[in-house]
Amino acid sequence: MKYSLLSFFLPFTRYPYEGHPAACPGCGHDKNTPMAGLDRRLKRLMTVACDHCGLLYTNPMPTDAELNAYYSDFYRFDYQAASAAPKEKHLAKRRHEAAIRVEHLKTVLPAKARTLDFGCGSGEFVSAMLALGHDAHGFEPGETYGSHAQSLHGDRISIKGWEQVRYSERFDLVTCFHVLEHLKNPVDALKQMADWCAPEGRIYVEVPDLGASTGNKGFGALHFAHLLGFNHHNLIVAAARAGLVPEKTISPTGIIFRHGAIDDAAVEAEASMGSALTRALHGKGKMVPSYFRHQYRKITGAYKRQA
Repeated sequence: MKYSLLSFFLPFTRYPYEGHPAACPGCGHDKNTPMAGLDRRLKRLMTVACDHCGLLYTNPMPTDAELNAYYSDFYRFDYQAASAAPKEKHLAKRRHEAAIRVEHLKTVLPAKARTLDFGCGSGEFVSAMLALGHDAHGFEPGETYGSHAQSLHGDRISIKGWEQVRYSERFDLVTCFHVLEHLKNPVDALKQMADWCAPEGRIYVEVPDLGASTGNKGFGALHFAHLLGFNHHNLIVAAARAGLVPEKTISPTGIIFRHGAIDDAAVEAEASMGSALTRALHGKGKMVPSYFRHQYRKITGAYKRQA
């Protein structure tokens, strides 16, 4: 399927995909409640909330072929207005983010750690790890950003997806920054991270926080590239299904995990809290006013900065 600018920017029209009905990608339960019929482009996109854990997800879910077509033809331009190479503004922002993440992880890493960045983008976190003397690697399925990272770090970077890339040695740290929300099968991806991670290693996952009561964007947080919307509790539920337990919370949806098992009662408690939080923030009739409140805050905030 070929996409066009019109198909992605004309408001109040459907995205050019058919998809298929899906159970919750995080906990596997099949009961859900519709939350929004529009996304941040004011295009028609159905988002539901899992009745069990509160995960927000696109339903119907795009097929693999539909997602592959979108990412190969349009994603970087649609998402970051970059079709040929990363922009310096993006690179500077990512370098700043990498420096912050390094500070969070210093205390959990051995002196000479072997690290892997899952979906490394343009490679800034790999650069930061190498600068500290670690044996850093990464992979990125997108040709535009993956080629940039590979130009910096050579064969430390693979331009492949997580289902295609292979490693013969395990890692002390596997990181995944704002990638999991793009995946229709997050538990399988987390299981792969666990397999790549050494028995005493760590996995650090960051995703956008759709459980934040402040700055709630309503349906402005939803768009075609983000298939999933996590809060703190349902991120833990998804990780538990992959054999991971939280070790340290950096932010509500920035969590360091390790190998381990959570008992069923604790998982159910997390699911219940995740569902309650989603209902409180995004329940019936709340996403539309939240969107307009967010837009109002953006506009008034811009005026205040200019004053």
